[in-house]
Amino acid sequence: MMKTLTLTNGFSLNTSGQVAECVAESPVPTTVALMPGWIPHVKPRLLVKEGDAVNGGAPLFEDKRNPVVTYPSPGGGVVERIVYGPRRRIDEVVITLDEEERWERFEPVSPNRIAATDPDTLRHMLLKGGVWPLLRELPFRDHPDPASRPAHIIVTLGWAGGHLALPALALEGEEMAFQNGLAILKQFCPSVHVITPAHTGELSEPILKTVTAHIRGGYPAGDPGHYLYHIRKEPSENRSWYIEGQDLVALARFVTEGCFYPKRVMAVGGNGATVCGHVRTRVGAPVSSLDPQEKRRRRIGGSPFSGLFLPATGYMNFFDKGLTLLPVGDEEDLFGFLRAGYTRPSQSRTFLSVFNKKPLNLDCGMHGEGRPCINCGRCAQVCPVAILPQYTMKCMVAGEVEEALAHGLLDCIECGLCSYVCPSKIELLDTLKTAKAQYRKERDG
Repeated sequence: MMKTLTLTNGFSLNTSGQVAECVAESPVPTTVALMPGWIPHVKPRLLVKEGDAVNGGAPLFEDKRNPVVTYPSPGGGVVERIVYGPRRRIDEVVITLDEEERWERFEPVSPNRIAATDPDTLRHMLLKGGVWPLLRELPFRDHPDPASRPAHIIVTLGWAGGHLALPALALEGEEMAFQNGLAILKQFCPSVHVITPAHTGELSEPILKTVTAHIRGGYPAGDPGHYLYHIRKEPSENRSWYIEGQDLVALARFVTEGCFYPKRVMAVGGNGATVCGHVRTRVGAPVSSLDPQEKRRRRIGGSPFSGLFLPATGYMNFFDKGLTLLPVGDEEDLFGFLRAGYTRPSQSRTFLSVFNKKPLNLDCGMHGEGRPCINCGRCAQVCPVAILPQYTMKCMVAGEVEEALAHGLLDCIECGLCSYVCPSKIELLDTLKTAKAQYRKERDG
């Protein structure tokens, strides 16, 4: 039986550049890339070097923390270049694709044999094929320890207000693979939840029947951390897994076909976009294949509130399902202080935009300088998991880790709303994410 949850906090802007419900085919790119430096928590150790020939699905790097976890090549070809960032961080492993791509092959499992397949066999297969990282674990949003056992597994079908691909379009024609994926997950944990926000498009009947929870409200309705916050009954349930719908299809296709499945549908939106819509492309596609315009603007992988900036010459990240394009926002607003903000998007009701029902243009401008916290409480008002971000942040700055945990540090779902609404322009999201990562590092030694 499907239940309904309502997100009482959270926040969504009525912004221009919403993603149109249409799908275009992207040409096959000449290069694809994996970006280890942009995957949270991972400590990559390269398994290839420049000039190596690689098959699609072959491991490009392993995680030093647990070398059995590898990340696969998104295509077959030659390692063109390896780009290093600060402190020798591996930013990009770029593959020039062959005209006839070759793919690593594994022994598949017949769909009607999934329920009879031992979980350890499935686990070994996912690890060997580099598909294991498609699964992620709360509260740190890292890939799970292969030896762990989750309390729940949450399948997400998009988030509200995040410029992500609509499940109705992204999963069209993949109903059988989606159901096979659920069968695989149930081998790891019997408690599997399929959650969806209010606006997902018209889901097909086979997928709609699998939905266990409908989340109403603004951004970030549909986030797995928010859902887990409402259903958990004891602390041990915090270590639950989650996976996005398209990634579940890729996982299932790998198991039943024995080959890495690279195809994805990406949403392109934002008021900086020339054309807003969905693009059928692949993992690690060039940003330029989704945004061919060489305009001066910000390209954000995922949500405008919590996504990562991507260079125009860069590539989509391993988990990205959308690209948000926004103006930089550093232009001078002549006599802007005299205007009442009728066209300025804001959470504050002191602007007249609260009465403007038309879509508003969002940009990346700070619209002010950073200053100390004024304890206004706006971050707490929009926090979807009801923590006190401002006090949690102050605890971490003061080195009071235990007090920060008591305030709910590990409940933070990293939605980014606290940073957006802060009138003091404090980067609360970065502080909380860094604090969580540091706590985990110290805890695990």
